[in-house]
Amino acid sequence: MDLNRPSSPDPHDRRDPFSWRPPSSRDFPDPADAWVDPTEERARHGRRLLRCRVGFSALSLALLLAAMTMIGGLILLFRGFQMPLGMLLGIPHWDLIESTTIVWMSLFGVCLLWGRWPDRDWQRRSGLLLLMCLVDAVLWSLDHAVDLGLSDIKPGHEWFRRSLGTALGWSEFALIAGLAADMAAHLGEAQAVEFGRAARSLATTGAMVWGMYFYLRTNWTTPIWPLRERMFDRNSILLMLGWWVLASISLVQATVLTMLAGRACGRTLRRMAAEDRDHDLLSRPSEAGWDDFVRSGPERGA
Repeated sequence: MDLNRPSSPDPHDRRDPFSWRPPSSRDFPDPADAWVDPTEERARHGRRLLRCRVGFSALSLALLLAAMTMIGGLILLFRGFQMPLGMLLGIPHWDLIESTTIVWMSLFGVCLLWGRWPDRDWQRRSGLLLLMCLVDAVLWSLDHAVDLGLSDIKPGHEWFRRSLGTALGWSEFALIAGLAADMAAHLGEAQAVEFGRAARSLATTGAMVWGMYFYLRTNWTTPIWPLRERMFDRNSILLMLGWWVLASISLVQATVLTMLAGRACGRTLRRMAAEDRDHDLLSRPSEAGWDDFVRSGPERGA
């Protein structure tokens, strides 16, 4: 997908998102469909936009909660507070509430986006994002297996599971930013292309910084497996602070992009609804027009 111009998640909608012409056979390669009703295709387009709007809204809620938690943790760390954010807010089981909302709300939003458009690039990226969200759900289940009553003992490989979740998070930032930027740009938000490119670049930089942190914090002495973490040193502390800051900025960027995409979908749906009302050829005549017609009958007869 060319990033130098606003890209479209739907090839047959590339010129005009409100076009009434039927899609080409390349978009829907079913030979039995020689022609598609434009009204039906427009209704299908509206349903796609509605689901994308709900999906991006769910993602923005999950990302907003993650950004607030990350930024709040950084503020507490720099101010010298030695307590978690949930204890400071007075909310018991804050970690469980926060992780549950982020993981399952993200999975719900990505499920609505997956395969929503026939474009192969959209399907590939949304499918990969859905796979990553499913892995996050599995990791969440393992982390809270004891709390949920799924197991009596806590699963091992904690350092590996945490590292895997963080590594997937950087890839999810880039994929979410790319999908949201493409959708917003297709629906008229031209600045979303550059904003999405900047978000993906920052996510790549953050992943590199976290990779160096993971290398320094992992104990590579034999036996290597299972992976174990080592004690903090000066370099690992600096790298940890660096990737925390980059992760906070990436979360804010991804949140803004998803909100922008959701707003663009809502604006387009309202515009389509207004156009449908203006072009409703099957609406019944108004009462005023009917009264005029009834009154004119006797006059014409006389």
